[in-house]
Amino acid sequence: MEDALSIISTQHQLGMAIGMDLKLRPMLLHFSKSCLNCLDITAIHYYFYQDEHLKHYLSLPVVEQEDIPSDEIPLLAENFISAACAYHAVSAEGEKNVRYYFPLGATGFASLHSRQTCLDSAVLNMLLPIFQRLAISCQASIEHEQLLQAIDARQKAEELITHQLYHDDLTSLPNRRRLMQELEVQVERMRENKRQGALLFIDLNRFKAVNDTLGHAVGDLLLQAVANLLRTTLASGDFVSRLSGDEFVVLLDASHIDSKHSDCGITPLTDRVVDKVKAAFSHPIQAGEHLLHITPSIGIEIFPHKNVDTAKIMRNADAAMYIAKSRGPNSAVYYHPSMCKEVELRLEIEKELKTAIRSADEFTLFYQPQYAATGECIGAEALLRWNTAQRNLSCPSMFIPVAEDTGLMLELGRWVLFRACSQLRELQESCVPNTFKRISVNVSAAQFNQGNFLNDLINAIDQTGINPNMLCIELTESSLIKNVSDTVRKMGELRKLGIQISVDDFGTGYSSLAYLSRFPISALKIDQTFVRNLHENKGNNAIVETIMSLGDSLNLSIIAEGVECREELDALQSLGCEYYQGFLFKPPLPYDQLLPLALQGQPTISYSTDPSAT
Repeated sequence: MEDALSIISTQHQLGMAIGMDLKLRPMLLHFSKSCLNCLDITAIHYYFYQDEHLKHYLSLPVVEQEDIPSDEIPLLAENFISAACAYHAVSAEGEKNVRYYFPLGATGFASLHSRQTCLDSAVLNMLLPIFQRLAISCQASIEHEQLLQAIDARQKAEELITHQLYHDDLTSLPNRRRLMQELEVQVERMRENKRQGALLFIDLNRFKAVNDTLGHAVGDLLLQAVANLLRTTLASGDFVSRLSGDEFVVLLDASHIDSKHSDCGITPLTDRVVDKVKAAFSHPIQAGEHLLHITPSIGIEIFPHKNVDTAKIMRNADAAMYIAKSRGPNSAVYYHPSMCKEVELRLEIEKELKTAIRSADEFTLFYQPQYAATGECIGAEALLRWNTAQRNLSCPSMFIPVAEDTGLMLELGRWVLFRACSQLRELQESCVPNTFKRISVNVSAAQFNQGNFLNDLINAIDQTGINPNMLCIELTESSLIKNVSDTVRKMGELRKLGIQISVDDFGTGYSSLAYLSRFPISALKIDQTFVRNLHENKGNNAIVETIMSLGDSLNLSIIAEGVECREELDALQSLGCEYYQGFLFKPPLPYDQLLPLALQGQPTISYSTDPSAT
């Protein structure tokens, strides 16, 4: 009677342990502890099917791995699958080491170890319904966990889809869709509070040149770095988003505007934020292995206005950004209704430029002579002109920035190179004197850093049949530092062909002094900003003196650009500069007017007093 009561009590205790937890592992741990307490066993192990193979799942006492002996697996398969037995006992070392295997349905097996005595048949029979119930609970727990995992996976998938819907993949910043939502909210808030907000439309200058010269992978790294820069520079509440390409938009946090300092107006507050952004971009930005100097152009729109919706706010800020871009790097401009005409003009120029490039009939080259201190014309710089019937675009500053921003400068650059070589061939056939040494051609950073630049140049030389010793390629400092090893290689190839290389606008770029000795250049051109009022500006005087000393130590010719008055010439001569270019001597001339100057071969200097556009 006592044995029967003991078995019933054990059965009840084990049954209760099965329901202690819905999760599989905690449930098995509770059940295993009850088995060890109630049954004369030393260990219990569980083996579950994984990919049709039995794998150890859990043991108590805990062991890292407790595999079923390989010789017992066939017996289990034979007894449980073929004969459908309720349990299977395997003994070793007489009756002192017995393993009892109980099936857990399709889940696997449980193994009870007894090292001293065999379990009584009444106990084994009592365990049969217990393990049948355990099998059902195991299957239910597994299905429950699978359901939870599926729900969790679905939630994560939905969160990912929602994030991707409203965020940029590259930078993880909010995208245009999310920006427009936030802008709607802020416009309504400002209207309700009768306050004003500010939107900054930021575009990266020369980003296309980075993509063209260093590749899209570096461009992507730069965009990610800029996104991080804006995040860390601006206040935590400012809304920073990426529209597309190199365009970012910032909505100033309402706390900027609703603070106790709001009485001073939105403009001073916005100016302070803009100054912070400009300051952040004043330092080189790390993009992979490259340190890049990037400046922003910022268009600013103050909102809300009557009858101006969010789309119009964006268009206005975009228009202001284009005007800022035309005013030079690191510029910021507030939107004004008159700007629409400027933007429309820029778009019209872009459209007309694309049409003009197809035939190139409207383009021509002018040449600005270069002179020695002794008066001889020693060369000339080729300058592009566009003779369009639609509008007066004689000034390159009106269309060159458009060509650079739209990528049209590459095709224009190839045309300039071929045309200059063709006219150089005419000069050589006309037997110019030895004092006329070169025709200089400006090559943009994007053109120089293209993989096919050398091939294009060699083709132009071969097709025109020029002596390349009289061709000079002018590169800006920014062209040189994009990829120093590749630049050195290309320059070496140019020098092997006999082509001269000069650095244009020297002193306005970055870091080139560190690399200058590595480049096989023949001349430096002092930028006109340092020549301007040289006789009065001590700072410019010191810079030019340093450049002259540098050129002397590296055995480089120095040419001063933009010489406009006799006082500037005298100041340059006092510093030892012997070569000049500027309005004081000659403005840019058509080729047919350059030819007689080049052929004279003797001092012909006559100072000009009519500085026209270059």
